[in-house]
Amino acid sequence: MVGTAGHVDHGKSTLIHALTGIDPDRLREERERGMTIDLGFAWLTLADGAEVGIVDVPGHQDFIRNMLAGVGSIDAVILVVALDEGVMPQTREHLAILELLGVDRGVVALTKRDLVDDEWAALVRTEVRTALLHTPLAAAPFCEVSASTGRGLDDLKASLAAALGAAPPRRDLARPRLPVDRAFTMSGFGTVVTGTLLDGSLAVGDEVALQPGERRARIRGLQSHRRAIEIAHPGSRVAVNLTGVDRAEVERGMVIARPGTLVSSSLLGLRCVVLASAAAPLGHDDQVKVHVGTAETIARVSILEGRELAPGASGWIQLRLATPVAVAVGDRLVLRRPSPSETIGGGVVADLEGERLRRRADTVAALERRSAPSPADRLLAALDVARTPAEAGERSGLGSAERVAALASLVAEGRIVTLGDAILARDGVEALALKVERTLQVAHGRNPLRAGAPREEVRGVTGLAAKRFTGLVGWLVAEGRIADRGSLLSLAGFRPMLSPAQEAIWLRVRDELERDLLKPPAADVLERELGLDRELAAALETRGDLIRIEDSLFAPAAILRFGSIVIDELVSAGRITVGRARDLSSSSRKHVLPLLQYLDVAGLTRRDGDLRLLVYDADEARARLRAALKVPEDRA
Repeated sequence: MVGTAGHVDHGKSTLIHALTGIDPDRLREERERGMTIDLGFAWLTLADGAEVGIVDVPGHQDFIRNMLAGVGSIDAVILVVALDEGVMPQTREHLAILELLGVDRGVVALTKRDLVDDEWAALVRTEVRTALLHTPLAAAPFCEVSASTGRGLDDLKASLAAALGAAPPRRDLARPRLPVDRAFTMSGFGTVVTGTLLDGSLAVGDEVALQPGERRARIRGLQSHRRAIEIAHPGSRVAVNLTGVDRAEVERGMVIARPGTLVSSSLLGLRCVVLASAAAPLGHDDQVKVHVGTAETIARVSILEGRELAPGASGWIQLRLATPVAVAVGDRLVLRRPSPSETIGGGVVADLEGERLRRRADTVAALERRSAPSPADRLLAALDVARTPAEAGERSGLGSAERVAALASLVAEGRIVTLGDAILARDGVEALALKVERTLQVAHGRNPLRAGAPREEVRGVTGLAAKRFTGLVGWLVAEGRIADRGSLLSLAGFRPMLSPAQEAIWLRVRDELERDLLKPPAADVLERELGLDRELAAALETRGDLIRIEDSLFAPAAILRFGSIVIDELVSAGRITVGRARDLSSSSRKHVLPLLQYLDVAGLTRRDGDLRLLVYDADEARARLRAALKVPEDRA
């Protein structure tokens, strides 16, 4: 896509007509007045076969809003300067707008060559070169042309082909969006919209949404350069025939996108560059016109650094829009004063979260990170809170391929952590980890006998969804920082602290349990006669001094002895029954059943009807039993 730029009556439309054979002035009023008022469109096939779409823009200052709607998505520009007039006010304003929009390649067409002599042409060439000196078009080739005689038109096409050949390919982020610059009704077809397609492909039959508003429609047909196509690719000029939406529901400034892939926002954060030519500083709470894509709206400015931005300066701002616009991170916008009318600056959208930004150093630092040149750094900056990879990619302006590559890099460097369906920067994870650890520390101090704090209580402190909190817990456990006790969480090294009186109760309970390891008293007996209440029993379980199996309490030594008896029998006989286990252990069926179940759950034995079979060899089984009971080998 190529756009024109230049002062009114410098011959832009006449030049396009001479180049393409297509008159871009489609309105009767334009033909009657001999002046372009709105956007015009044409196309051209270059010598190498490449097709180029051309957007012709009005040059009069009264129609600058239409010019801005046309040049936001071009690859190169034809800057038109009439040799009989030279550089004029709109030449300079259009140049400033092109620079703000990132248009950095093009060709300078010096028109009306047939009206001036060589000496005058040389003077104007020098004037134009001086005007371009500190702009991205400083090295652009010059072509002296005459639309009426055809002079220089071939040179202009060749220079244009060279400029476009050096342009980078259009991004395909698999997230197509079409900023609408025209909407009309075509007899027999219905609603048709036109625009330049960005960031992905559209196909006939696709469901789309109109933003702002999320109005759904379906693509009935596609055309490019008046030819029907099945698929439109990024960078192409497209006419889209929509079904399911009336013409009255679509207007310039809206965007056609796949449902759920584009957001509308009324708050935009960006680093604003104020033109050195601006008549006055950009001040806090100033009213401006915002031009982004094909949209235009009024906004108030919040200066995030200081009180104003002087001409030639730059700084972070937030725009509070009167009406929402559908934009993506990385889009460029232009700011103009409503009165007196003047282009004052612009920038690249870095934030559209929909939250009022505060005038603080950390706000500015976060915005700086979001505009970092590296895709990985931009993605990392978007992970200040837990987000899905898709959400983070959208917030950082990355397509799926860029996002996947950046994500792989950050994972390899350990700079992000996966939390369920989301990812979060390591710094953010550490902040959550600190909250968890402090909460557990307070809980342990408040209830020293309790095995930990309730899981849901700790989750509430983090504000994470259940799945993401489970991911955080898993990471903290793997890091050795906390212990997961099911419904309770504790610090990794925490052991319940018993008072001297409670320790004395435990010693009496231990003596009673060791009196006959495999025939322990019932839990209610221990509570009634020795004072072992449930809270103290739970604390002893956490310490590893007691093992609860169903309603019975055992000393670890009891399970170790029972396990050794069962393993020995299984090694010699190959199988064991409940009755045989009862006889060998001199215990009771009441105690043998839960003990056998413990061995099953621990994975040491396997039940086969009324029999138990050994899963591992004897040495491995004994080692696993000691590990389950946390009994050192020298004490086995």
